[in-house]
Amino acid sequence: MDDLAHDHIRAFIARTRVSEMKSRGWRVLGPGEEGSLLMEGPMPAGRSTLLEAPIGGVFEDLIACALQRADARDRATVRRAA
Repeated sequence: MDDLAHDHIRAFIARTRVSEMKSRGWRVLGPGEEGSLLMEGPMPAGRSTLLEAPIGGVFEDLIACALQRADARDRATVRRAA
């Protein structure tokens, strides 16, 4: 369990869903917590793009809004100084 497979994901899966997850290509790695098993399965489609753009691109939107507010403050400061 120490090695990390970049094309797989590991998660605690409820025992009631183990057979469903096995049918989707997941495998059991060991016991989990309170009624779950640790399983490993294929990376969902589109997950690699999610890793390249953290939080689905929200971070870039937050930076853009912050820069707009900073520019507006700068313009307001310049007007007062003039």
